[in-house]
Amino acid sequence: MMSVRSRTRIALINLASENDDWPIVMVPLGLMYLSSALRRHFQDDIELRLFDMTLHRPEHGGLEEAGRFLVDFEPQIVCLRGFTTQASMFPRVASLAKSARKDALVIAGGPHASTLSPDLIACDHIDLVAPREGEELIVDLVQAWLDGRDLATVAGVVGAGGFPGRRGPERLLIADLDTIAHPDYSLLDLERYQGKLTMTGFSSRNRFTSLFTSRGCHYACTFCHDDFGKKVRYRSVTDVLAEMEFLIETRNVSEFHIVDDIFNADRDRALQFFDEVIRRRWDLSFAFPNGLRADIMDEEFIEMARAAGVYHWALAVESASPRIQKLIKKHNRLDKVRRAIDLSDRHGVFVCLFNMIGFPTETEEEMNRTIDFAIDAPAHMTMFFVATPFHGTELASQVAKLVPERPKISDDLGYAHFNHETEWFATMTPGELQHLVVEGYRRFYFEDLRRIDRMVELANWGHGIPEIANFVEVLVSAQGWSLADMPDRTLARHLSRLNRAAREQAPERCAHLPVLETP
Repeated sequence: MMSVRSRTRIALINLASENDDWPIVMVPLGLMYLSSALRRHFQDDIELRLFDMTLHRPEHGGLEEAGRFLVDFEPQIVCLRGFTTQASMFPRVASLAKSARKDALVIAGGPHASTLSPDLIACDHIDLVAPREGEELIVDLVQAWLDGRDLATVAGVVGAGGFPGRRGPERLLIADLDTIAHPDYSLLDLERYQGKLTMTGFSSRNRFTSLFTSRGCHYACTFCHDDFGKKVRYRSVTDVLAEMEFLIETRNVSEFHIVDDIFNADRDRALQFFDEVIRRRWDLSFAFPNGLRADIMDEEFIEMARAAGVYHWALAVESASPRIQKLIKKHNRLDKVRRAIDLSDRHGVFVCLFNMIGFPTETEEEMNRTIDFAIDAPAHMTMFFVATPFHGTELASQVAKLVPERPKISDDLGYAHFNHETEWFATMTPGELQHLVVEGYRRFYFEDLRRIDRMVELANWGHGIPEIANFVEVLVSAQGWSLADMPDRTLARHLSRLNRAAREQAPERCAHLPVLETP
């Protein structure tokens, strides 16, 4: 039997950002899928270890811990996975990998690699870039490495610092997703992912994990990625349920966050999924923090989702301007979006709206139209993002045509940051955009106290009162307020009662929340 030290050592590293001020923590499904693919093919001939930087934030010494992990493990192959908001981490962690072992093969993958960023390809410490899906690619790449073959000839790879100017033949996307091995949960301690900020903006209600049921999206939004292609590929409902059943029975999971690009593209399949969950009498909770198309949702879909255990979903409006909808190729039917929000609230699903402002040529009037749409709708939470032209998107090409002499836009723009780059294409300055967003939040959350009351009412089923109170406190701080000097004293008393209830329910988590001495 092969000794542990003679096995090929492969490190899987999930990157975290220093710049993004929304530090969510989710299980690294992409790397877990890679691990399963490698174990299925190579079995005991490899040794795999995961280092998740989202559990070791860079600002809290995560880079140093990653360096120690690499020195201790001394992997021969290092796979880095990250988003574009984590772009600055790729060269830094790659450098650590080469310092730990000079001849280590360093591969960059994940969403940022799929943009084929020139900065990533030019990085001296990264040998190869592996865009898009990795389950088949990584197996072929490791096999080629073991065989001593030319790695730059493997289908799907792009040469970086180790193979400059080289590129393998095109690799087709995986046609049958049921052939992919389920994510490898032996790679991590699921307990470490509980109680953290998730993509919903809150921690989960119960013991949770994330779940992909499909890949790809057939819509053509200009601001979005193309990681999984512009055709939706589905796992069978049977295969999805088998993964869930395994996690329920072996990991005590009772909440799933579905992170498809567009779960409800096939309405009949979505209803079949909900029906199967109901039929099995599983007592589960579901959240959809990503990937639901609002204008194709109807009351039957919402009723079935709610019956199956859905308590939260995010719906992307993006813009309430018909002109901007056409410009960004979202083509949302806003009347149907509004009806989906109304029905969701009626049936008790917590709704978060995603909106963007600051698109090329977008006027202040059009931006305010988006903010007004959100305020008028009975949604319970909203996010106003500033449009960012990430490399590889059609939006970036639009910006290049509008402002051909613009300075280079950095790769690692944070989703929630107001960055000076926006002034090169937006019709308002970054300061004006920031003021518009902050004012939008004030109007959405604090002009009508029934909004917060409804959030608290839904907390009995979904996010708990301590979660809501902590979230609202962040919003209060963003306005530059404190309870003591808040101009609206009715609002101050209202929030004080919320904070007091939160402190009673969760003293350790909510002791910092302010309350008024006189209720």
